[in-house]
This record gives sequence, C-alpha cells and structure tokens, in this order.
Amino acid sequence: MKKLVFGILVLATVLLFPQTFHLEKILGFSEVSAMTFKNGYLILGTGNGEIVVYKDGFYYMAFKVHENRVNSVVYSDGFIVSASDDKTVGVTNIETGEISLLKGHMKGVSSVTVSDGKILSASFDGTVKIWSFPDGKEISNQRFGPSVVQIAASGSRYVVGLANGLAVIRDLSNPSLSIPLKAHPEGIKKIVFSENGKLIATCGGNSVKVWDASNGKLVLQKDHVITVNDVDFLGNDMVVFVTDDYKAVILNVENGETVKSVNAHNNFVLLVSSDDDTIVTYGMDGIVNVWSAQLELKYSLFGHKLSVNALAISDDGKTLASGGDDREILVWNVEEGRVTHRIKALASVRKLLIVENTIISCLDSNTIKIYNLENGKLIKRLKVGTTSTMDIALFNGKIAVGFYDGSVALFDYPSFNEIWRKDTEHEIVQTIDMNEKFVAIGVSYSDPKGKTGYVEVLSMETGDKVFSLDAHEGNVNVVKFSGNYLVSGGEDGKIVLWSLNTGSKVKEISLGEAVSSLLFSEENLFVGTWNGNLYVFDFPELTLKTKLKVSDQKVGHFVKVGSQLLIPCGDGKIRIFEEK
Repeated sequence: MKKLVFGILVLATVLLFPQTFHLEKILGFSEVSAMTFKNGYLILGTGNGEIVVYKDGFYYMAFKVHENRVNSVVYSDGFIVSASDDKTVGVTNIETGEISLLKGHMKGVSSVTVSDGKILSASFDGTVKIWSFPDGKEISNQRFGPSVVQIAASGSRYVVGLANGLAVIRDLSNPSLSIPLKAHPEGIKKIVFSENGKLIATCGGNSVKVWDASNGKLVLQKDHVITVNDVDFLGNDMVVFVTDDYKAVILNVENGETVKSVNAHNNFVLLVSSDDDTIVTYGMDGIVNVWSAQLELKYSLFGHKLSVNALAISDDGKTLASGGDDREILVWNVEEGRVTHRIKALASVRKLLIVENTIISCLDSNTIKIYNLENGKLIKRLKVGTTSTMDIALFNGKIAVGFYDGSVALFDYPSFNEIWRKDTEHEIVQTIDMNEKFVAIGVSYSDPKGKTGYVEVLSMETGDKVFSLDAHEGNVNVVKFSGNYLVSGGEDGKIVLWSLNTGSKVKEISLGEAVSSLLFSEENLFVGTWNGNLYVFDFPELTLKTKLKVSDQKVGHFVKVGSQLLIPCGDGKIRIFEEK
C-alpha cells in the first residue's frame, strides 16, 4: 500500500512541477555497431539504439532512434536511415531531429539502403521491404526464405545477401531479373556498389570479391590470411577492406594488387566507410580513425570503453575531465565534443576534481595522482594510504580521503600534509563529503546482505565521531552536505535527509532502485540511480519535480553547469542535457 501511495504522490508532483531536460550532446561512443561516412558526416550507430553524428571531425548531434542495436546506417539527402534489431527502420531528419519509425518486419532489420527514391530494408525474417523515401510508405514486400543479412542498391539495381552465403542481383524496374551469386559460404558481411554502379563488392570469410553488376560475373577475388570484416569502394577502381589482423587494405580492382596496407588499429578492425577521398575505420579498440585516401591518419575519435564513473569541469565550463573503469582519464573540449588528452591512469577512476589548472584523481589504488589539465601530464603521485582510495572531497584547503580498509584521513591541500587519520572500525568507506565543520562518510561491505549501512559524521577539526546514523540496509553509496542538512543514498534505494543540528532523520523516500549519485543545485536535489534514471526533487521538501531516463546503465557522479547537466553513464558515454 505504501508503494502505491508513493507512486500516486510521484505522479502528482510531476504534474504539479513540470520540468524537462532535452538531450543536447553525447560525448564519446561505445558499442559501435554500424558506421557510414558521407558528405563530411560521420554517422555511428550503437548497441543501445543511439545514433551519434560528427561533422568534419566535430561533434554534431545525437539521436535516440531505436530501442535496440543499430545494424546499419546510411545518409541520403539530409536523412539518416537506420536498421535495428527492434524490427524497425528509422528515418531521421539530421537538421530537425524528427524521427519516423517504419514498422512491418517481423524480426530484426539487418541492413538498409536508399536508392532511386526508395528505401530498401532487409530483415532476419527473410523479407525485403521497399518503402518510399523519405516519407516511408510501404510499396512492396519480397520474401526470400532464409534470413536476409545484407542489402545494397545503385539506381534501380539492388543486391540481396542471404544467411546461407548466397546473393541475388535484382532490379526494381525489371521484377523478373534474378542473377544468383555464389558469394561467401562462410556468410556475407557486407555488400556495396561502386560509385558509378557498375561493380559490386562483397566480403565474407577471409575473402573480398568484386562482381560485374550487369551480369553477375566475378571480376576479382582477393583472399586474405584471416577474416575480412567490412569493405567499401574508393571511387570506381579501388576497394578498401578491414580485417581481424588489425589491417586496412586498399586493393586495385583492375589488377588485383594491394596498393597499401596499414595496421589501422591495435585490435580487430570491424567497420570501414569511405567518401570524398576520406576513409574511416572502427576497431575493437573503441577508436574511430579518419584517414586520407592513401591511408595516412588524419585524426582519431574515441571515448571511454567501459563505465564512466566521474566528471569534473573547469571553472569556465569549456574543459571536462572524465574517468572510468577503463582506467583512463579523458580531457574533453566540451564545445567540439572530442578528446584533447588521453591519460593512462592505470587504475579505475572513482572520483575527479578540477582545481585551477590541475586534475585530482581518486583511483582504485593507494595513491592520488595529480595531472596538468592543459596537457594531461602527471604532476604528482601521492601515496596516501595502504589500501585503495574509495572517494575524495575537497573544501577550503582541506582534502578528505576514504579508504577500502575503513579508515579516513584529512590532509592540507595542496601540500598533502596529514592532519589526522581515523579507523572508523567499518569494513569500507564507500563515500565521503565535507563542509566547514564536518566530514561525512558512508559505509560499504564486501557482502552487504543483512548489514546496516551506517553514515557517520566526524569533526573536521579532530576527526572524532559526532553522529553515527543507522541510515540504510546494506551499502551507503553516496553522502552530500547542503547547509544544515546531510543527504544519504543507498543500495536499498532510499534517500534519507538528516538534520546536522540534532543528528536525526528528517525525511526518507524510497525510489525502489539503488542510488548511485547525488548533486545539489540551487533549490534542487538531483539523484542518479544504478538503473540509469535521474530524479529531480525540490529541496529540502523532497517533492519530486521530474524523472528522466538517462541511460540503460548506472548514472555516475555528474555535474551541473548553468542549465546543463553533464552525466557520466555506465555504457561509457557522457550525456549532456539542457534544462528547458
């Protein structure tokens, strides 16, 4: 009954206090599953249904189009057309952001192309659908039997690739035409037409094949030593393909000779696309490399490969530092939306602070490392304990550190002279915060089942215990001071408001999902969860104003700058929302 009442209250407060946030930007990318480069637009489809767009090397826009993996993306006349495992074809206006979803396939859509004023979509349900472009009205449906894994088109001619390794050339203007191709018994990974439409390239297994589009005759077969993952044309007389032995290879179609071969990535190269004398590759190292037509590297784009745990932003709001479980700290130009420095932290990053021109990092080690914000170089490495640091907080020239062994230490900053160190007699200090009088800690356990999640408030001056609060069931994930209040959030899904005057509980709210982060801004309390949700409450009343789905995974320690929320997420991306 209590949960029902709370649900009604949540609905009522959302209606009474409308507040909206619009996704403005996504920094970085993860799980890139589809890619195309056209007219200067680099378009990346991702594993969670998002599409991220760069223009001339700078972040341009991002769209949440699908509910599942994006399998294919193409760009045509101002629209992104995408295929997804959610059984839909997306048509996104790149200028307005307007999205249309074309429905009708019974299984995931494997591939999509646009040609001759039509969208052609292939599906694992064994069908190809033809739609008008860009309005998406269904024109026809063709059944091929086996799963259709690839489709490509040029003019009225199109090629369908089947799961059994066969391909078929068809023609929109001549329904009786059907030219079979014995393409790749191991499975077809890609089909693409040359710019003039006269040739077709396919790849699968460890080979690339080039065919005459008019009659289906094999023009060239190039076998590689290992798996070929993707292929594209460079104009009309060369192809570029990428492989599992880390290579990108340019091949002359006429004589079959290799023009150039480079180690493009430090892991399998998965995707390739080319246009206007530019080649783009993507690899399992999580990097997008942009090359000249001669495979000379121009620049790289990348983000975090694993969960982003923490952010810190410079005073002018132009530079952002992010850290995560991939043991890297990335320094971003926020306006351009790309990384300027990549710092190998050599341990998971739990917390980051930016003070003037330095980055202070709390790592999964017994050290704190300080880096130069402008060039990413290590300034100082400080051993602050004998076990891993779990969290840090900075206030008025003092820095507090919580440790895995349950101890807490306070240092002068920037000298790092130790002021005091206390053993809290708890297993792990998971989270820490401080103000002018107190240091607050939240307790965690290696096995939290049946354990009390204590919050303790210590004297800033002496480190002596002022309050011990029975706050949560299990781990306490985050504590934050605001005026005469302390707020704690736990694995039990509760938010608890405490009075610092009396050490008593003022209010408690249950979200029903583990709390991962807290932020105060003006008269609002922002709460992030392990399920990727963001709640905004009035403070200190704790009436809910809005709830926002940020990600499918954990919300890390986020920041607010003006009307923008910059949120690190468990899927490796940083999402920037604008408050409306």
